[in-house]
Amino acid sequence: MKRYFFFDIDGTLTTPLTADYPDSAREAVRRLQEKGNFVAIASGRLQADAVDVAEELGIDSVISDGGNGVTCCGKILYHEGLPLEACFRLLGEIDGKKHPWAVTTENKKRRKTKYDDYLERVTDRYYETVVDSRYDYRGAAQIYKIFIACAKREVKEIPLHTLPHVWLTKGTMLVEPVHKERGIFEIMKRYNVSDDRIVVFGDGLNDCSMFRPEWMTVAMGNAKPALKRRRGILLMMPMMMVSIMRADISGGYEYRTQ
Repeated sequence: MKRYFFFDIDGTLTTPLTADYPDSAREAVRRLQEKGNFVAIASGRLQADAVDVAEELGIDSVISDGGNGVTCCGKILYHEGLPLEACFRLLGEIDGKKHPWAVTTENKKRRKTKYDDYLERVTDRYYETVVDSRYDYRGAAQIYKIFIACAKREVKEIPLHTLPHVWLTKGTMLVEPVHKERGIFEIMKRYNVSDDRIVVFGDGLNDCSMFRPEWMTVAMGNAKPALKRRRGILLMMPMMMVSIMRADISGGYEYRTQ
């Protein structure tokens, strides 16, 4: 039976925010495709970023932006930003105060900020950072991500309202969508796929929404405890894709690699 596999990137296929793809991941993707399965990325990364990873691994379908983007067979079906008015409300309430911010408004690994000290407050350098003291977020037509210099203990100081967030680093809150299942549903609708043919792999809290009981779910050994509690299969060693591909994934057991 043809199955539809959806792989998270960071911590699942690769070391977080790197291009370090283990041979086991490449081999698993290749073998799954050879068997006639559908293989896609399911990531919180920006569409252009996630597509770059997918192409490197020989994959042409991507759920990006935490479910707000779907690229199927190389064609973008949709790519949406965060709710714009909610973003404006959040930024308006923190602007000029304790927590400097940056925003991504284009489909590029680039963020804009008005704060000269932004890069002194955060440690991540994955995105290019453009500093413009005159930048006005209210001119943005869309906002894909908001980066906020904020420690976890300060989370209550950020008026997120209904906006979702994850932690990029201990000192950087990342406001981005966290409903990857939305993209999976789009693929299922497009190809008329039943629940019993869906297999998802993940490791982080932003994977929780796609770890649904009606789908086969595989948590990596390095997964967050909350995700492990949801899984159908647990890989006891991280990023051991070939092992699980060789196993019977009909479900419901813990698979331990040796």
